[in-house]
Amino acid sequence: MSQEVTIKIDDSFTGPVCDYSVGFLKFGREGNLEIAAPMGTGTFVKLGRLYGILTAGHVLKKLEPNETVGLVRFPSIQPALQNRRLNLAHTKRVVDWNGKECDAPDLAFVSIPEIDARDLEAKGAIFYNLGLPREFKAGTEGHRMGTCYALVGVVGEWTEDGAAAFLKGKKIDVGGLFGSAKTVRPFEEDGKDLVEIEVSYETGPRVPKSYGGVSGGALWELHVELDLAGKVVAVNKKLYGVAFRESGDKKRVTANSASLIDAIVKNEIIPGWPEANPEAPMKQA
Repeated sequence: MSQEVTIKIDDSFTGPVCDYSVGFLKFGREGNLEIAAPMGTGTFVKLGRLYGILTAGHVLKKLEPNETVGLVRFPSIQPALQNRRLNLAHTKRVVDWNGKECDAPDLAFVSIPEIDARDLEAKGAIFYNLGLPREFKAGTEGHRMGTCYALVGVVGEWTEDGAAAFLKGKKIDVGGLFGSAKTVRPFEEDGKDLVEIEVSYETGPRVPKSYGGVSGGALWELHVELDLAGKVVAVNKKLYGVAFRESGDKKRVTANSASLIDAIVKNEIIPGWPEANPEAPMKQA
């Protein structure tokens, strides 16, 4: 007989997934100062010897192929100041989106030069291995497995001017969401597999008015191992979807499903990059 298990999402869950996440910043000018605005979220991924960021198609479309963008990580240990930049002229991209707002699939991938990826890893970023099977079982006899879901992304309205000022720019604080899913509803739309979730705010005091900025962020399926007392002893993660739109009442988020992610990997990423051969030897995360 199956038994319902209640899993409380707390800070112990954030590390296993937030180190995979990244926010995009678009730079501009305000008088003599350089300013930056959040433009969406992505997930660090790898396949074979290829490194990159998986995001939503409409997010990447806002970023020109030859511009320099800012990358803001979601580390479990927050650094005092981040100033990571990526010149997109040194990258290559694929976009699986018809250009019509809210239509699925809405996915994209942009490669990262290996030298930049290695530096990001040295600073704590983790690249999710798209070629690694994700089947999880309890590591100890008698332990139970539970499943829950969480959404990670930048919340645009939570961006604030920081206290520090610089000669050529100003500091901003970018707010991020790690939200457990209160409801998860897989469904089909125009032949595309999608997932709609409603985020629970029982563990956090801040409720966003809009999910602007979360687009491109990962929806994670968390496989949780619990001991005989119901205590969490391990959290494994599987990329379950990529967010791309919010409902009209701004209470729910829809994500591209895992099958759509698999399709862009098979049909676009592997054919487009020889180094994406999953058989190539590489450290796994």
